[in-house]
Amino acid sequence: MYNWLKNGLILIFTLCLVIVLNWQASPVFPQSTPTQNQNIQPLPSLEGLPQITEWQPSEGEWKPVAPHREDRGPIKVVWLQGTPYEMGYQHGQLLHKEIASLGGREIFNTLSFFGKLMLMSKLARRNSFPGIYQECQGLVDATSDIGMTMDACMVLAFGDVYKEIFGYNLPKILFHEGCANFAVAGDGTTDGHLYHGRTLDNQKEPIKYWVDNTTVFIRQPNKGIPHAIISVPGMVWPNSGLNAEGISISLDTAHPKDIEEMPTDGRSNVQLMSQVMKRAHNYQEARDIMASQNRLMANLIIITDGKSRKAGVFELLYEDMGVREMEKNGAIYMTNHFLSPEAKGKDTPPTDSTLLRYQRFEQLLDKDSPESLYGKLNPQVIVKQVLRDRTNPQTKEPSPKSLFDDNASIGGNGSLRQAVFDPERLLFWIAAGKVPIPDNPFTCFSLGEMLGLPNAQSCPASSIS
Repeated sequence: MYNWLKNGLILIFTLCLVIVLNWQASPVFPQSTPTQNQNIQPLPSLEGLPQITEWQPSEGEWKPVAPHREDRGPIKVVWLQGTPYEMGYQHGQLLHKEIASLGGREIFNTLSFFGKLMLMSKLARRNSFPGIYQECQGLVDATSDIGMTMDACMVLAFGDVYKEIFGYNLPKILFHEGCANFAVAGDGTTDGHLYHGRTLDNQKEPIKYWVDNTTVFIRQPNKGIPHAIISVPGMVWPNSGLNAEGISISLDTAHPKDIEEMPTDGRSNVQLMSQVMKRAHNYQEARDIMASQNRLMANLIIITDGKSRKAGVFELLYEDMGVREMEKNGAIYMTNHFLSPEAKGKDTPPTDSTLLRYQRFEQLLDKDSPESLYGKLNPQVIVKQVLRDRTNPQTKEPSPKSLFDDNASIGGNGSLRQAVFDPERLLFWIAAGKVPIPDNPFTCFSLGEMLGLPNAQSCPASSIS
């Protein structure tokens, strides 16, 4: 009875909140069903961002690779090319079966209910970046036969924001909790190159759709930098990614201390990550993009630049942004709590889990730690001794592999997917498949080869076991 009443009150409160947000902003929309050619003006302004132009590498010429699909073991790989509408349509065609397995018409009807009757898709349209609506239109045109609608697609496209507003009252396909990221370069690695490690986690239990459907999207927009994003079918945004200029990006969950301070206008953080992927040629441009937009939720996002070997952790909350930047010969890491002076204390109090995993990063990555791997780090060591580490930093006991979520270790915190990036060489490795995820081989991908770039670096081996 209590849970029913609680959920009902949350839904009523959220309905009122969304109505107020839309009433205050007073957007004007056409009453007819929009098509991919209609332009919906976004808020806030994109002025000052790096311009999106037709991209070419610094040496040689490049032509986009035709849309197609090539799976690598349990990992789906799809090439998309063209306008946002065209890439959305290709997405729906190439991953039609997987999108159908998301839950069928029942899930899409639920998302459509939230989107239409609670005005969520309207809020998403007003605050999404240019091209998102058109990409959803293409996706819907390819998957309407299995129940996908524009309202459902726009709720998914703005899903990180609605996760924050609704908690766990929406279908769990939208959610993951936890995550951890780190970067190290210079004297911290065996060859001086920058490496970026990442684990995508979830509390208590695996989300079957995410575990079964890790997908690499090779996105080749008509205008913008080609890039790879790692996500799941049906989503038009990344959890992590790498672009052809050597910029990698990834996020961890965070929550605002007071959701009542949520502004009326702002962006989705995962959509903002997509803008970094297609616009940023270097770390400074990526930082400028992050600073240019207000946001509608909290997150931690790490950005690395393989060419300059710079990296920063961006702690984001509404209008506030704190940045912790990696020292020249150091390491930087993040779990699920804010530490920068600008953001610390504005998130929810840190849990034991986020503090323990952060402490384990200190033990493994800090130069002066007795257990430090500093100076020994490369992709193989990162996989075997960091991402697979299940050690509680206080007891020094490893958790059993039969336990999905130990709430204490880097490799045992309920991983749904893990990755390592070598952004300078445009290489990345992904672990996906059966639980426990870290025990799977880390399959290597060369973004340069997948794009057909001149002088592309090859993977040194097919995988790291």
